[in-house]
Amino acid sequence: MTAAKIILIRHGQTEWNRAERLHGRSDLPLNATGIAQAHRLAAELSADGPWDAVYSSPLFRACQSAQILADALGIAKVQENPELMERDFGESEGRLVKGLDQEQRRLLMNLGETEEHLVQRGVNALFKISAQHPRQKVLVVSHAALISSVLTALSGEEQSQLANAQMIALEPALLSNFVAREPLWH
Repeated sequence: MTAAKIILIRHGQTEWNRAERLHGRSDLPLNATGIAQAHRLAAELSADGPWDAVYSSPLFRACQSAQILADALGIAKVQENPELMERDFGESEGRLVKGLDQEQRRLLMNLGETEEHLVQRGVNALFKISAQHPRQKVLVVSHAALISSVLTALSGEEQSQLANAQMIALEPALLSNFVAREPLWH
């Protein structure tokens, strides 16, 4: 049995997002724009409620976004999951990517955690969340690289970069089908 609906949400904007720096594991707060984005998203999601659970990466920008959503939607607790953290960009952490083409960005991103590892832990987390919430509606606040990489792996179609506070529905059957082909990471 799987969740009825899972919505993946990229956290609101930070100053590093605005400056176009690789964010990775750096633990920065939302800026004023990011806070406003989270509040707008909460208002939009309230029309599609009620929601049963909110999960988040433990990085502050994601937790901050998730808490704004949970408070507005009447959900008592945000459940943090370390497998939802952003990709570790290694020595590229904090580097400016403004003006770089896709290949140059990819090379910088590959100096840390592999995309394969990122996908494995992301799918693992989402599969467990889906299984823990049969027939429920769940929000998952995470990060651009994790969400895009997981959706690309699940659908087989290249995903475009998500904007801050952008949400995208995840078809729970995609998780089940992927896990049937690929064993869970742990």
